[in-house]
Amino acid sequence: MYLGEMAAVAAALVWAIATWIYSQFSHQFTALQLNIVKGTVASAMMLLVLPMMPMPEFEISSDHIAVLAVSGVIGIAIGDSAYFAALKRIGANKTLLLESLAPPLSGVLALVALGSALSFQSWLGVFITTLAVTMVIFNPKSSEPKASLSGVGYGLLASVCQATGVVISHYALVAGDIPPLLGALIRLSVGVLSVALLIKLVEKKPYQSLLSHTRSLSAKQGYTLLLAIFVGTFLALWLQQIALKHANPAVAQTLIATSPLFMLVIYFFKGQPVSKSALLGTLAAVGGISLFFL
Repeated sequence: MYLGEMAAVAAALVWAIATWIYSQFSHQFTALQLNIVKGTVASAMMLLVLPMMPMPEFEISSDHIAVLAVSGVIGIAIGDSAYFAALKRIGANKTLLLESLAPPLSGVLALVALGSALSFQSWLGVFITTLAVTMVIFNPKSSEPKASLSGVGYGLLASVCQATGVVISHYALVAGDIPPLLGALIRLSVGVLSVALLIKLVEKKPYQSLLSHTRSLSAKQGYTLLLAIFVGTFLALWLQQIALKHANPAVAQTLIATSPLFMLVIYFFKGQPVSKSALLGTLAAVGGISLFFL
């Protein structure tokens, strides 16, 4: 049974699909607004499904809830908001590619937390991945617009937050033997509540603006956004938690990081040109991630 590994590959696929869809809405909502919309709707989806799921007997401690809550603030409130901000500035492909830095970062964080040292092969994997991502993002020969430095900054912040959130979440899921969907719901609900409190401090009349933007969506746009939330937040977060619980976290993160490859496939079927440098850079980045963990 390779439940964790299959869940990780599925998470990579649905996250690529959702990122493509979310990028279509990144100019209609602010990053914080989009985070609130997807978090609120996906939490409601999880609440509807949770009572139907067979639940083993378990005891969840306040310590594990607190750990998942911290993971939600870092990975979802801060990380996802930064991710949507990057989407608006540098597009889906480059944002996803920057996310491929998360697995080496999570590996480094886990090893540092355990007091271990990285091997030469691991450092080589980090170097190859970082170099490949940098070459694609800042390729001077690319026909795409020059990458926004603020967009790259937001993408890097999202990557760091995802890496930190994954390490923290994995500990709580395994140590507390918490069902993946329940763990995902705790992380997501705390994350969206944090964003709901934060948005009042950084935006003027955020909820009036959010309501106005939502009402301006056509029926087709509304259904499309719901699809993105279903596959990209409800399914992707659930699958990620399953992968982190049932697979080696290093292997799970490596497989989840193949998402940029699926994005290139989406670009191909959408008829968007994919440069050789982007293809080679993405393959090299995924290869570097594999080298880091194997």
